[in-house]
Amino acid sequence: MALKPVLKLKIDELFLRWLSETDTQQLLRENLRQIVKGEPITSWPPGTGNIKSSRPASPRIRPSSPSTPPCSPPPGKSSPSPRSPRKAYNFSSKINARTAQLQNSKEQKEKEREIKEQEKDQKKTQPHSQPAQSQSHQTQSLQHSQQRHPRLPQSSRVPKFYFPMGPPVAREENDAMLQRVAEVFSAAEGAKIYKHQMEMVTKACDVPFYWKSLIFNSAGGDKYGFITLQSFTVLWKKLTANCHDDAARFVSLLAKPGCFYLTTEEFVPLIQDVVDTHPGLTFLQDAPEFHSRYVHTVIARIFYCVNRSWSGRITVHELRRSSFLQVLSILEDEEDINQVTEYFSYEHFYVIYCKFWELDKDHDLFINKEDLARHNDHAISTRMIDRIFSGAVTRGKNIMEGKMNYTDFVWFLLAEEDKRQPTSIEYWFRCMDLDGDGVLSMYELEYFYEEQVQKMEAIGIEPLPFEDCLCQMLDLVKPRDTTKITLGDLKACKLTHIFFDTFFNLEKYLDHEQRDPFANARDLDSEGPEVSDWDRYAAEEYEILVAEEGGVENPDDIQYEDDFEPDEDELVALEAEKLQLLDPPIKKGKPAGVSDIEDDLYDFTNEDLGY
Repeated sequence: MALKPVLKLKIDELFLRWLSETDTQQLLRENLRQIVKGEPITSWPPGTGNIKSSRPASPRIRPSSPSTPPCSPPPGKSSPSPRSPRKAYNFSSKINARTAQLQNSKEQKEKEREIKEQEKDQKKTQPHSQPAQSQSHQTQSLQHSQQRHPRLPQSSRVPKFYFPMGPPVAREENDAMLQRVAEVFSAAEGAKIYKHQMEMVTKACDVPFYWKSLIFNSAGGDKYGFITLQSFTVLWKKLTANCHDDAARFVSLLAKPGCFYLTTEEFVPLIQDVVDTHPGLTFLQDAPEFHSRYVHTVIARIFYCVNRSWSGRITVHELRRSSFLQVLSILEDEEDINQVTEYFSYEHFYVIYCKFWELDKDHDLFINKEDLARHNDHAISTRMIDRIFSGAVTRGKNIMEGKMNYTDFVWFLLAEEDKRQPTSIEYWFRCMDLDGDGVLSMYELEYFYEEQVQKMEAIGIEPLPFEDCLCQMLDLVKPRDTTKITLGDLKACKLTHIFFDTFFNLEKYLDHEQRDPFANARDLDSEGPEVSDWDRYAAEEYEILVAEEGGVENPDDIQYEDDFEPDEDELVALEAEKLQLLDPPIKKGKPAGVSDIEDDLYDFTNEDLGY
């Protein structure tokens, strides 16, 4: 889908910038003087510095009387009109010059051809003398190059420090690993390892448990149903010959032959193996229709966090810089899949899929602008929704005009609920950059703020003028250049979520305005592991969705265990219990419905109540 920038704003901005340059003003003054004097207009090449006329400037004629025009030519000389025809172009001289040039080139080619023929004849007549001459010529050139570039001694050379496929591993280490794998195969029945036995192989290889499907399929297990020691040895030697760290080996095992990157299709068998074998997802065995939804959600989250280049291809460098391989290794030891909040949490998948299902009325796994506008009670502005569907942030080849698929919705929801994450900052920066010049100008900020003002006026809230709002945002972001905001400025700011919400999410903007102004500073200074905005949102929404599914109409009625201090009612009840234990038992002859003052729980005349 082609990007549709707003061109008029950019054209006006570039025109004013061009008009304010000194070279442009000098050129315009010179052309204006030539028009007034009746001289032909001289065109200057772009990028020229101080522009001066090639002919000497004629002094201006001082008027002898007030009636004389100030710019009239001298008397007796008729100035040529600025619209007079130019001199006739001499085509014949140009043609003659071109003809002579072609003839000279032909003669030169004939001379070169004769020289080459003479050299061939000399080679035939002197077959033994030529090699000696060429050898001596090569020796002289070698000596000359050695004099210019002397070879450094072995000790002073810089050792190799860049290894795109990881630092090389010692050969003894690989041989020891193959020996351990050979013992595993020798202990297996028939020297064959099936897929359910791959745990022993991964332990011998010292790789994470969920690499088992990668190794099994790459060694031919998907064709024959088992692998042998020979097939594994061939695979591993080929793998360790070029790939030396986990990231390079993972990409080589999972990627297509000849490719050094991963696409979404390559991750499907890996995530499907997690669904089939992880103990925290055993309940999904009875619901196979949700396997595909969970797999595609996890893959979308992987590319959202790992694919920093937005190319749809995860490279070795991107995988090495991410936390995906570490999270994948944690799955082996963590039985509760929801504790692995990065990528694999089933609760997070449940929230994302339910949110998409609520918006997708016809359930064709596509939503349009009207559907997305209903998200969070129309909190996002229509101008921002138009930008999302314009192609600024949509990815992939199978894109339908005016439609958003499930994968794009996963990216949207992750970016909307956690605007501090780097990919989220890039996501909304692309949407707000209308002309695609890599900066946010004041025109673009005002364009999005206009709709926020209209919404606030419609609900009876007095909006802040744009000039005041702009001053607040510049103080918040602190850009290097106050006339524009770059992506680097937003990534360096710790309150980027407030900046974005101000321009296209009215509900969150009002929440920020009503919040304690010192709360953001306390959040930044808080110690301990920081919970991301997405994790917090997913946990709250999951509780609400479970309560709705369980039949609780009002989620606020859910009783949560807390660690707060008891309220006044609880204190009164506790003191009443103490009083009842201290008082003597009620007499049997006491009439019903009559109580002493000591038995009245609401009598506050007692002095010892603990307040």
